[in-house]
Amino acid sequence: MSRGLLDRAEIVVFEELCQNKRVCRVIAEEELAKIYAFLEKDLISIKKSYKKFLNGMIKKRDKKRTRVIVSIKPLGSLISKVIERKKSLLEVKDLVRATILLDTEDQVKKLYNDIVRKKLEVIRCIYKDRGDDEKFGYYGSYHIVFFYEGLNVELQIMTRKLWSYKDEAHKFYHKYREEENPNIDKEDLHISKMLFSKGNQPKHHYKKSEIRQNYKKLIPFFKK
Repeated sequence: MSRGLLDRAEIVVFEELCQNKRVCRVIAEEELAKIYAFLEKDLISIKKSYKKFLNGMIKKRDKKRTRVIVSIKPLGSLISKVIERKKSLLEVKDLVRATILLDTEDQVKKLYNDIVRKKLEVIRCIYKDRGDDEKFGYYGSYHIVFFYEGLNVELQIMTRKLWSYKDEAHKFYHKYREEENPNIDKEDLHISKMLFSKGNQPKHHYKKSEIRQNYKKLIPFFKK
């Protein structure tokens, strides 16, 4: 593996700082913010190049039915992962992350197979299968982490329908994940699982704006 973007002395010092239990959270957050600002220019450059790279992987005939979303992990989200949940900054795989959306599960699986066959420096490939997430019920998407321009980047591939329902279901995930021992409402878990189940139903059951327009109507149905 070639030299990485995170192979910097400042990050080594920061990792040592986080291991010191006497260092207060405010100082750790301030130091992480400095590192983020230091990396931001490179992250923006990688984001632009990464989107162009992913678009280049999609065949011309498939471009109209494909949506590529690329973003940089916000500082607040990074603070949540590194400071609050005590993850190593060196192990963060989604500083630059992307999602490719297609219409059907068959299209998703084909694109995933096409990508993993490319000569990429793949770190991890995972299919989120039904039953793997026993708590919130998330399933139906492919996740790839690979080394790109000096950084481990994440790619998720899923249907447009699942993306819409996942957005609603993740409200429950974000609601509880910051707590060390969360008291999770069983109804929230039930709704989350039902949303992922509905998001994985065949496309002909789906209207583009269904989840956003009818979410309040769906909740009583899920709670039955």
